[in-house]
This record gives sequence, C-alpha cells and structure tokens, in this order.
Amino acid sequence: MLMTDRAFNQSAPAPSATPVLGAAGRDLRFGWLLFALAWRNLWRNRRRTWLTIGGIAFAVWFLIFARSMQTGTFDIMIDNGARLLPGHLQIQHPNYAEDSTVANSFHTAEAAETLADLSVAQGLLHVSARAQGFALVSVGERSFGAQVIGVEPEIEVQWSGLAAMTRTGRYLAAPGEAVMGVVLARNLGLSVGDEFVLLGTASEGGIAALSSRLVGVFNTGNHALNRAVLQVHLDDFRDAWAMHPAEAHAMVGVANSVTGSEHIAAQLSAALPELAVLNWQDLMPEAQQTRDMKAVSTELLFYVIAIIVGFSVVTTFMMMVFERTQEMGVMIAIGMRPGFIRLQLQIEAMYVAVVGVLSGGTIAALLSLALRGNGIPVPGDMAEIYAQYNIPGRIVPEFDTNAAWSASLLMLIGVQVAAFIPALRIGRLSPVEAIRNES
Repeated sequence: MLMTDRAFNQSAPAPSATPVLGAAGRDLRFGWLLFALAWRNLWRNRRRTWLTIGGIAFAVWFLIFARSMQTGTFDIMIDNGARLLPGHLQIQHPNYAEDSTVANSFHTAEAAETLADLSVAQGLLHVSARAQGFALVSVGERSFGAQVIGVEPEIEVQWSGLAAMTRTGRYLAAPGEAVMGVVLARNLGLSVGDEFVLLGTASEGGIAALSSRLVGVFNTGNHALNRAVLQVHLDDFRDAWAMHPAEAHAMVGVANSVTGSEHIAAQLSAALPELAVLNWQDLMPEAQQTRDMKAVSTELLFYVIAIIVGFSVVTTFMMMVFERTQEMGVMIAIGMRPGFIRLQLQIEAMYVAVVGVLSGGTIAALLSLALRGNGIPVPGDMAEIYAQYNIPGRIVPEFDTNAAWSASLLMLIGVQVAAFIPALRIGRLSPVEAIRNES
C-alpha cells in the first residue's frame, strides 16, 4: 500500500504555478494582440501611412474650414440684413403677421420686462419699440405711398443700418423729424429741411395726419427700401395714429450674434405665450432659403471629397493586401481564420482614419480660433463695395461643430468601407498559392 501511494504521488503532475486563462481571457488577449499587430503593420511602410493620413487630414480640414468660412460669411450677411431694418427678433401681436393693421398692437410693458431680463443673461444688446403703418406722403401736388415706421431714434441709432446709411443730412433725433429713402425723396422732390405731410388711417378708422420735416436721406442699395420706407419718431406716430402711449406693433431685439438670437427667441416664446415671437428666419425667409441651398451644395462637396479619399484608401489597402499575401497565406495555414485577418485590416483602417480625422479637425479648429480676432481681409475693390453697404471688410470663420461631426463621421465610415473592399480578397486566398506568391 505504501508503494502504491508513493508511485501515485510520483506520477501525479505538480500543480501549475501559472493560472490557466479562461475562454474570456484568451479572447481578450487575442483581441489586444490584433490591435497591436495592426498598429505595427501600419508603420512597416511609414511614407505610405503618413501620405494616407495626410490625405484624410486634408480632406477633414478642408470640409470643416470651408463650412466654417461659409457659416461666418452667412452670419455677417444675416447680421447686416437684420440690422438694416427687421432686427434679429421681434415680438408682435399674434395676429399682426397675418393682418398688419394699426389695430393689432399690444402693450409693451410685460414684453419689455422679459426682454430686460434676457438682455443681461443671454446677450441681448438692444431693444426698441416700433409702430408701423402705411400712409400717403404728400408735397404740393405730388403724392406717393410709403410704409411709415415709428421708431425710438436714441436706441435705433446704436444698431440700425439705416442710420449708418444716411448719405445726406443726418438720422432723426427728435419729434417732428423724419428720414426716408433716396428714391422716395427724389420722387417727391424733397431736400433736407423740407416739410411734407403724411395721411393714413388711424386705429379707430379715423384719419391719421402728420406734418414732418426731412432731416436725412438714406441709400441702402435696395430699391424697394429706398422707394417705400420712411421713419418718424415713435411719439409722432402714436399721436397721429391715435395709439396708446404704451402700445407698439413690435418690440425689436438685436443680439450679440445671430446664433445667440435664436436661443433668445426660443426663450421668449416660452416666456410670452400670448404674443408672437419671430426670429430672423421668420423675418428674413429668403436669407434662410439661401443658407439652406448653400448648405446642400456644401454637403454634395463633402460626399465628392469623401469618394476621392475613399478611392485613395482602396488603392492603399489593395497594395497592402498584395504585399502581404505570403504572410497572410502562412497565417491561414497555421490556423488563423480569414475573418480575423480582415478584422486586422479594418483595425488598421480605423487607426489611419482616427489619426487623420483628429489631425484635420484640430488644424481646422486652431485655424478658425486664430482667425476669429482679425478674420480674412476682403480684396480691395470688394471691400469698398462692402463698406458702402455697411458690411465688414473681413470674413471671420465661425467654427461649425455640426460640420466637424458630420465630416469626421463621414471620413471614419468612408475609410472603413474603402478598406473593406480589398479585404474581401483575403477570403478567397488559398494558403498554398498565397505562400508561393512572389509578386
């Protein structure tokens, strides 16, 4: 019995000092091995890898920066258009947009209080009340119809493009004064200092009559505005059109940015449900349509560049597959499945795409940040034209996060698809033929 126990103890294997990995541990270790092999394989041909990464980075940079330049340009155009007359946002009577009659006015006290709170918290720079109506402008035997806008000149002069575009005389400053477009003044035969009469329909159906003196003539470059817009003091308008001293047809707001005004308008809509809040898209729908059309053309450019980059990635990975055919044949011969080799190639493509996307996005962000202060100057002749219409002579790119996300995702997905095409050849490899391949 002792001999048997001794023999059994001698024949029993000693316990292993290294714990045996379970199935999950082996899979995890194999996964990390694939990622490590993929990263090392990329740098077997450094020049080709860097050229591929550079192509992806350039495409991402170009897409993001082009959209940022476009966004900055449109923001300048929209801001300039909003400051010309309508403002970034307006608060109106809920029926005024459909029926622009003098009777559809509202008391401004509640809206003014809400706007005052937002001006401090959200960056609303200027708020002014307006009253609007249509009247017959008469001088002697000459009469022309015009839109009459009653404004608070002490506020409007701080932001209004009409005030900056007053070419003759000055902007109105006190009751009894008026400014009008150059075409309307020419049609009426008026010069600065001349008096004229306004005749319209008051809020209760009576006659609105106002005598005023022309102190300034503006030229906006827009024939419709130059021909049919006239501004008077808000107090004069209220007296002539028999409006309450605290009533207006619109509260006009100007924010520190176009994007900021959109958030303010949304908050005002929630705070003033009984009134209509219009943002710049509602006030200038043609500007929004133009912006949407340009965005579509930019999206098409995104896809064209992605396809071009995709072809270069297909070529790169096709060369990699051909160069490593013998190596792949050996790996299949020793038991590795073709699917794992294809996965390794996809991981390599992921590395290339991630490095390229991060590089291109970082360069675009830094360049946009560097140009935010001074912008890109407009060429000389164009700058002079811009100055005539009160448009800044520099284009300031506005980094577009949506463009950054869409360009990055487009490139990441596009590179994976492009790498998958040459990887399909691996599934058709015969180990013996692949090992014998000398090309």
